[in-house]
Amino acid sequence: MEPDPHVGDIQPGTEFRGDRFMASGTLNFKNPWRYMFSVNFNGLDAPQGKKSIDLIDWNLEIPIGKSAGWITVGKQKEGVGLEYVAPGTQGLFMERGTGAPMFIRQRNIGLRYSNSVLGQRMTYTIGFFNNYWETGKSFSDNGSQITARVTGLARYVSDRDLVHVGVGFRHTGPTDDKLSYKAKPEVNTAPSFISTGSFAASSASLWMFEGIYVKGPVMVVGEYFTAGVNSETAGNPSFSYWQLGAGFFVTGENRKYNRLNGNPGKVIPKRNFKFRKGAGPGAIELASRFTHTDGTDAGIEGGDFKRLTFGINWFTNAHFRYTINYGLGWLNKDGIKGNVNIWQFRVQFEL
Repeated sequence: MEPDPHVGDIQPGTEFRGDRFMASGTLNFKNPWRYMFSVNFNGLDAPQGKKSIDLIDWNLEIPIGKSAGWITVGKQKEGVGLEYVAPGTQGLFMERGTGAPMFIRQRNIGLRYSNSVLGQRMTYTIGFFNNYWETGKSFSDNGSQITARVTGLARYVSDRDLVHVGVGFRHTGPTDDKLSYKAKPEVNTAPSFISTGSFAASSASLWMFEGIYVKGPVMVVGEYFTAGVNSETAGNPSFSYWQLGAGFFVTGENRKYNRLNGNPGKVIPKRNFKFRKGAGPGAIELASRFTHTDGTDAGIEGGDFKRLTFGINWFTNAHFRYTINYGLGWLNKDGIKGNVNIWQFRVQFEL
């Protein structure tokens, strides 16, 4: 990465992005319950003295009859934000857009109800969360979150021919009567480019709008977030984020569409790549995306960051993925403008 005047010179970095073990299965009741446990070990790349083993997921999915939906209890995804609902390992790019982790918690502890209706052409979910168990704060001081999301298939012929639309909502209370927002430039080893710092606030409401268009090997994705913060001392600021991106499989594949949760899923190559004569090429995808995250408004100067990304994904089979991303970024903060060039490479394996 080239230096930016706000954050200085950022040295190249290598990390084991996820060293994760997951276990899931069913409990054989009349309507089987599902369980999931996910453990992450950050010891391979953690700073000295900061190695840890963390429970990322621990939850139960309890069905309500055969078609009345299900309740998920425990540590889980909040069910909102297209890039957080979809599998992170199957996205168009190495990292989620800047605004997604700025506004949405990756995992949270709570209770969520979900269902898929109208012949699986519509999904909806609503949840309540508070992770005070992990923070050591009281339930009220920690701040709670209420989330909701509705999606619909305006057109569905197959996973290769569809139009998806959705809307989401997230309301959050403050932690110790304060809120804060920060975001990295879609690089996990980089410092935060956007940072509002902690400021007094009573609550914040986030609205999310999403759309997906798929036609054969082409997928176009768009999202828009707008967050209104109730803070008299900061002038009740509003922050926003949007992204527009597209991917094209040169080899003709497409992502599976999950009609239970309303999101694109796994890529399975038509012909796996192997080091032998007559083997297939795997699945090769070209992708591009523009993101814009605005954390400056009223009395808050968090920064304004834009990034244009070009990417190549090579899925040699259903388990291995190789990715190259090149990004151009522009940061405007505290009256200073800077830019950054970013190269990213990843080798990914999952069972």
